[in-house]
Amino acid sequence: MKLSEIGEFGLIKEIKKACGRKAEGILIGIGDDAAAVKAGGKTILLSSDMLVEGVHFDLRYTSYRELGHKILAVNLSDIFAMGGRPKFFLINIGIPERCGVNDIKNIYGGMKRLASKHSVAIIGGDTSASGRHLVLSGTIMGEADRVITRNGARQGNGIFIAGTLGDSAIGLEILKQVKGQRAKGREKTYLCKRHLMPEPEPLEKTKDVTAMIDVSDGLLIDLSHICDESGVGAVIYEEKIPFSEELKSVSSQTGRSPLGYALKGGEDFVLLFTSSAKQRKDAVRIGEITGRGRYIIDSKGKKKPFKAEGYEHFRK
Repeated sequence: MKLSEIGEFGLIKEIKKACGRKAEGILIGIGDDAAAVKAGGKTILLSSDMLVEGVHFDLRYTSYRELGHKILAVNLSDIFAMGGRPKFFLINIGIPERCGVNDIKNIYGGMKRLASKHSVAIIGGDTSASGRHLVLSGTIMGEADRVITRNGARQGNGIFIAGTLGDSAIGLEILKQVKGQRAKGREKTYLCKRHLMPEPEPLEKTKDVTAMIDVSDGLLIDLSHICDESGVGAVIYEEKIPFSEELKSVSSQTGRSPLGYALKGGEDFVLLFTSSAKQRKDAVRIGEITGRGRYIIDSKGKKKPFKAEGYEHFRK
């Protein structure tokens, strides 16, 4: 069987089966944003994420400092998605010959600024020579009083987004168009930064939160993960999905709807969660959890089913 036939998420299911049953002390294993283990009376969260040149980034329009920021940001987002507090970070770097000492220092400079903001200590890792491409792999450890998984959504829960969607996807599109040159205009600069230097933030109040995930692959595919794991359906409303003013302005210039960027774009690293609360001040309610079926309702009230569409490694 080819990887292109099962995709990234099919591969994860195969790996989960191959690893067998849980060992003692493991609360949550393979399949969520982070693993959770019991150690010394505490609940410890562990996650890892990587950035590969040519797949996740292009050095023609990504600086080394931005790259350092992003490798920590994508790992932080996983801990926040589990309701945790990040504590420690390790970074492994595969370095091609063309990179110099200052380039690597700049990667750490980008990491240190974001680490300081979230009180995270960078405690080690590994370095290795790499053939052609720069590769960064981060491992993050955090703590949680209450772990929030993807499988707790219940019928009647609201579906919430803690931030705007689609900014990163259109930001990447702009970066590809300008080919390494500086984007002109405040809106385009903002959107490029949202792709290059995402700023994940934790959810401060989680008592009423039943399930959570970060939007890394697109709203439709990440909401589908919650539905799959919780055994529920969902209804979302197009007109409730939050867009930034910058996205609305730039997308209107291209003649494309901001909705496409939001539904399938990914890499916004904002939190998508379900909650028993009717409304929240820190997030926008975009729909509700149902017993079955997955539907999106447009501004005219037309209801159509949606599929788990978004970015997935190995899929053609």
